[in-house]
Amino acid sequence: MEQKNMSVFGNAVGNNEIGDFIRLVNMTREIFDQELKVLEIMPGGLTNKNYRAVTEDGTQVAIRLAGAGTANYINRPGEKNNCTQMASIGIAPEVYFYDAKTGSQIVEYIDAPTMHPVDFQTRDEVLNKAGQVMRRYHDSGMEFKTAFNPISKIEEYKAIMAEHNYEKRYEGWDRMVAALEKISAAYEKNPPRKVPCHNDTLAENFMLQGETMRVIDWEYGGMNDGYYDMACVCVENPLDEKCEETFLRAYCGGEPTEEARARLLINKFLVTTH
Repeated sequence: MEQKNMSVFGNAVGNNEIGDFIRLVNMTREIFDQELKVLEIMPGGLTNKNYRAVTEDGTQVAIRLAGAGTANYINRPGEKNNCTQMASIGIAPEVYFYDAKTGSQIVEYIDAPTMHPVDFQTRDEVLNKAGQVMRRYHDSGMEFKTAFNPISKIEEYKAIMAEHNYEKRYEGWDRMVAALEKISAAYEKNPPRKVPCHNDTLAENFMLQGETMRVIDWEYGGMNDGYYDMACVCVENPLDEKCEETFLRAYCGGEPTEEARARLLINKFLVTTH
């Protein structure tokens, strides 16, 4: 098996992770009933460690070693449900194995460029395909087992800030609270449609595979207002007015309604506040 020397893997796999790492490698061999020709470290990953394996027949596989303790704050059974459903319609990578206790997994390796903010800021193709794929999974009719409520989460943060008197340190705090109360009241009268959402739509979670946009890392997925996903793309990249319009039109399939524009604006506020 070709690989970087073991000293490099020693730096990338902690002593407490060696057992799980070897288990995942052996399991990959068993799943494909082949030896591995290549096993190498993949760059990136904030909470997990990722590796690329290649079997004897050339099949590429991604192995994720979940970060220690991440199951304490990430709903791993929920993620398993999310990514399996999204894989069934070709959006997320195919799942070969998922450990619902830890979050370690063996999945399809997507041999395609990872998107970056500059791609969303300069390429209409990326904006169009991202908007279309998001509309596709929002309209899939699938039901995630978990939910994400940005208003409730912000209320939690507000309570923490108030407990420590931090809110007095921020200019505009009162205006932010007043705006949040208006949004909350409006949502009580007219609740947004809850759809399966990614909730962490950073540019790097999109991969353009030929003509198909794929979406990875469904750790924070849950039922939510689809415009929260949209707003996250607009805020995190960030998009100028022209790019945002292209993106929104791709998502709406044409001229956006006033409601669509309003929901995107509201969720940009929620993403920024959150």
